[in-house]
Amino acid sequence: MNKTLLPAIITLLWASSGLAQDSNSTVPASVRAMIERSQAATQHQQTARIQMDVQFRDFLSTLEGGSQRRRSVEAALMEVMVERSELSARVVSGQARSSELNTVGSYAYLRSHVAPLLSPVELDELDAQSGGPTDAQLKREYAGELSRIAADLSEENSELVLDTLVKHLRESSSSGRMSVDDLVDQQGGAFRLAQQELQSQISGAQWTLVVDFFNQLRANLYMNRTMTETTQ
Repeated sequence: MNKTLLPAIITLLWASSGLAQDSNSTVPASVRAMIERSQAATQHQQTARIQMDVQFRDFLSTLEGGSQRRRSVEAALMEVMVERSELSARVVSGQARSSELNTVGSYAYLRSHVAPLLSPVELDELDAQSGGPTDAQLKREYAGELSRIAADLSEENSELVLDTLVKHLRESSSSGRMSVDDLVDQQGGAFRLAQQELQSQISGAQWTLVVDFFNQLRANLYMNRTMTETTQ
């Protein structure tokens, strides 16, 4: 059976059997464990996809050799990203050592997995990007949410918001390994400082849009933490 179909099949069987609605029914432990593993795997895939898109989307777009080759490199990167996400959750829950995450989370580890698929020139380009997403990449990621939440924000104010946000994200970042709670607090602090700085520069209806944007960022941040906690 195609393993990608398994989560959907499990969910359908669970719902159709009435177990999800009948409070008197007891879900077998084996089925419950399978459902929980499926949900956790999906969350790790989603987390890995977001991280990979932020860090390597531009790099992948420069690869030559056609779509099949790009998919091969992308799959190798995703494998490492998923492994990092899974191990990070295990470290937070006390099921793995932080030293293991230090190894898997290192650039050297990722490089060793993808290097055989790249030319020397491409590997040099990947090395150049190993410091993480650039300011331009971060701005592009947040620009999508800004245009969705604050579509009527002027172009000038949009640039100001994105520049200020990225500046505070950079200033608050830490190179050390952190827990999920610490990461959430760090990023939330950057959102707060950016909003405070912008308050004296934008006013009226435009400021209301900016507040809506930062409120949504905070909601996304804490929702992601909640989803991570439920998979542990």
